[in-house]
Order: sequence, then C-alpha cells, then structure tokens
Amino acid sequence: MCMFTFPEQSLVESKKLPLTLISLEKWGLVNIYGSDRVRYLHSQVTLDVHNLLKTQYGYAAHCNASGKMWSNICLFHRGHQITYIERRSLRDQQLHELKKYAIFSNVMLSLDDEFTLLGVAGAQSRNALKKIFDLLPNAMSPVIQQENSTILWFPQPIERFILVVQKQNAPLIIENFKNKAQFNNSQQWMLMDIESGIPIIDLETSGRFLPQATNLQALGAINFKKGCYIGQEVISRSTFRNTNQRALYWLSGTAIKIPKTNDALEIKINDHWKRTGIILAVCQINPHKIWVQAILNKNLTPNQVLRVYGDKDSQLKIKKLPYNIHSITLHPH
Repeated sequence: MCMFTFPEQSLVESKKLPLTLISLEKWGLVNIYGSDRVRYLHSQVTLDVHNLLKTQYGYAAHCNASGKMWSNICLFHRGHQITYIERRSLRDQQLHELKKYAIFSNVMLSLDDEFTLLGVAGAQSRNALKKIFDLLPNAMSPVIQQENSTILWFPQPIERFILVVQKQNAPLIIENFKNKAQFNNSQQWMLMDIESGIPIIDLETSGRFLPQATNLQALGAINFKKGCYIGQEVISRSTFRNTNQRALYWLSGTAIKIPKTNDALEIKINDHWKRTGIILAVCQINPHKIWVQAILNKNLTPNQVLRVYGDKDSQLKIKKLPYNIHSITLHPH
C-alpha cells in the first residue's frame, strides 16, 4: 500500500483557495474486472451503470436490503475495468458486502493500492495541470484517460480535479507543484465536498441512512427507472410515498467544543433546545469556526438556529447547497 499524505495546513474556503495539491489519503479505490462487471454493478447500486459513458463518472449508493447505505461511491470506467472511489475507513466492509453475490457472475473485485489519489484545486488549477497532461476533462467529458492516468473533473464548489495515478508517477506530479502551490491533506478536499453537498459516509455512519436522506437523488445518484438492485423497493417506496423525512445540510458557525462524526446537534424550538440530527463530517477552519455536514429533518428553514450538543455558546446556521434537495435527477450530470 502506498499513500501520499501531506502535512495538515489551515483549511481555506473554496473562493479564497490558492493553487493547492491535496493528498486524498482518506479516500481509496476499488476495481471491478470481468465481462459481467457492468451488469453486476448495475444490479448492486442505485446508478444506471449501463448508461454510464466512458467519459463520465457517476455517484451511486450501495445499500443493504433495508435500503440503508453501506457507502456512497464515485464510479467510472478505467480501461477494461470499472473503478470507484470511496472513503477508506469503510472500504473493506463495503467490498465484503459487494462481493456476496459475485460468485454467480464473471466478475472480480479488488482493492487498488497501486494507484494514488491526488486532488488539485484553487486558482489556476487547470493551467497548472496543462503543464503535466496533454488533455484535461471538462463539463462535456468529466473523465479523461491519459496513458495510465485518469483525471476526473468536478464543477463544485469551484473547478477541481482528482488525479488517479500510478504510485511511482506521483512524485513527479508532486515535484511539478513544488514552489508553485500549497500542499494540504484530505481535510481540504472534504471541506469542498461539504460545500458541494456530497455526503461523507464513514464507518461510523455506514448502514444508517437511506440514500435520499443524504441528498444523493439531487446528485443524479439514484435512477428510479432502472431494474432491481439491493434495497430498491424500500428506496423507491420512500421517494414516491414521500416517507423520507431527512436531508443532508451544510452548516457553518462557531464552537468551542469541536464535534465529531456521529455526534448530535441541538435545535432551537421556541425557547427550548432539542437534541437532533447526526453529524457526518466536521471541518475546523480556524480555532472557533467550523463547517458541519449533518443529517437533519428535511423541512428546516434557512433561518433555523442550531448548535453543537453540549456547547451552549456555539451557533450554527444553515448554508445554501448548490442543488435543490427535493429534486429527483435521473442523469449523472
């Protein structure tokens, strides 16, 4: 296994971010080989894998029979295989669940630690990458293959890229950014995911939420017209009967006590505070300012006041996500 981890630096909001090379050590890769790879994945995840183009990636959820997510993944073609990116903390457990029915198909699934994930974002990030790669992805082709490297393009919250490169080539890329960019670890990428409304599911929160509770339908990750997959009946019923009462939120504010994944929040109702919600991720921007990604009741108003559970002096306000959480999107992009 080879992971490049840069020292943690101060986190910077996307609109102020200088050119930054980011180690994505908290994310990992999984590969799916074999002639049945598309058909098998199509029967396991919420995305319409049959219609995923070679130049696209797609978000998807892998769920249990009760419709609760083992993980959310970012899935794309890579040569004669399909690869997905997910949080490293739950990669082993999720892969074990995905393999359960693979014996009936011509498909092989394996962890991939021969390739390294690097993120590039901030001012002039595209120009910096032009000096390394001949072609770069864009809105029309969000995935580009160049020799043994794969580059993924993300539009939110600013233009940013994930590089999937062989571990022996990573030092050359790192060298290209020296004295031109700041380096940071995966917390900086997670800060941008929180701002983009991309759910961060880790081992502590795996198997707890319907994908709609994490807004994955707004990211085109759930195809409500495709055939059977694990958890489909529950997921479809909860959408068309409108029984899911949760949504993912981005909160910003101040706190003395920095909360952790799986902690609760409190919400002010009239003159009383009531415990609510589950935190998925937290990023500390400065000694007291934090961004929080949390699952809360989906009917909250933008002016709703919340705070960290156990921190009476904290205050969190709801920030606007770049999509409509009540929408149903049928396409990956």
